[in-house]
Order: sequence, then C-alpha cells, then structure tokens
Amino acid sequence: MKAIPLFIFTFLSASLLSGQEIDPMLAAVKERADSVISFQAGVQMEVDISFVNMPVKEAEIRFTTGAPISISSEDFVMIPKRGLDFTLNELYRYPFMTLSLGRVQFEGRDCHLVKIIPTTDASDYSIASVWIAPETLQVLKTQISTKKNGVYDIFYTYSGKQDILPSEIKVAFEVSGVKIPLRFLGRDTQIDKGKKADSAQERGAIYLRITYSELTRK
Repeated sequence: MKAIPLFIFTFLSASLLSGQEIDPMLAAVKERADSVISFQAGVQMEVDISFVNMPVKEAEIRFTTGAPISISSEDFVMIPKRGLDFTLNELYRYPFMTLSLGRVQFEGRDCHLVKIIPTTDASDYSIASVWIAPETLQVLKTQISTKKNGVYDIFYTYSGKQDILPSEIKVAFEVSGVKIPLRFLGRDTQIDKGKKADSAQERGAIYLRITYSELTRK
C-alpha cells in the first residue's frame, strides 16, 4: 500500500497563526472545519489529460485530528507531485495577509471572496483566492497561484447544505506548468508522447468522487 499527500481538502484543519488577523468568514470556515474529529472515505480519481489514458483509480482516505491526512491504495498515484499539495496549513505556513473582496457571483451564487497573500518570499505560492458560500460556510472554489507550477483551480461540490466535506472535487491546472511523474502513473496507464509534445497550452483536470463511511464531529 502506498501513502500519498492529500491535496484536496484545501480548507480542512487549518492552524491559525498566533495573533494573525484574518478575514472573519475565512476564520469561521476554519472553525467549522475544526469540528471534524475524524473521517474515513473511499475516493475514485479520474484524470482528464489529452495524452494520458489512465483507468479510474481508487483509494481510502483517513483523517484523525492531530495526525496527517493520508491516502492509501494499491494503485493510487501521485500526480502532480507538487502544486496540488496545498492545504490551508500550507497557506498559513508563512506570514500572510488577507484581503476581502466582498460579495461576488460564482456559478450563479453569491459568494464571499477572500485573497490570501503571503508577506514573505519563502512561500511556495504568490496568492490564493477562496470563494465561500456565506449561508453554508462551504468553500466552493480555491485558486492557488504557485511560483513554479502554474495556477490551480479547485472546485468543490457537496451532497447537502450542511456538509462540511465535499463529495466531488475537480482540480484544473495548466499541463505545461505541472511536472507529472509519469513513472508513478502505473503500468495500466498509456502515454501518447506525440500529443504530450503538443500540449504546451493545454489545461488538464483531475476529478475525485468521495464516499464517506465514517465521520465524527464534536
């Protein structure tokens, strides 16, 4: 079984920096996410990249407060190796400031838009944007602008308005900005090298469907 970093729950278990003032709604999202003590779920992953032909991969997610989130599977893979491994813990790792842009429209819904801006060059990202549904405190989208691996747009879908954790996630990214470790894709994956050479301006996506078998809250 291989364990890989979890990159999908961009809003879960974020640790606020001591004395750091942040946007109140972003803080409320953090507080709500902190009510999750543990969960276990199955995840299916599909990759939409023109030159990659990979069957659906399956894995098991486990999370317990105070321990790292992990994914284990016999055939789940690490793609991309960097760029998607951004939790709010990572975004909060270095000093930052937040900028509230107030209410905006996202897919026909009123959202609260917050930008997280690091105030040190040590950070791996230059800016992160978070779209929050005010009535449910659910994160609907995050956008991470990295310094070396391009821009990632992460979209979250929930089964119900009371859900803290998403049931579906789409991660869209610039293929040219992602160094995909092809040796980790598995023996059952085919790579079209001709298409790969012509994909400089292409965008790809990863789709995840999550089914929770256990979830414990405070």
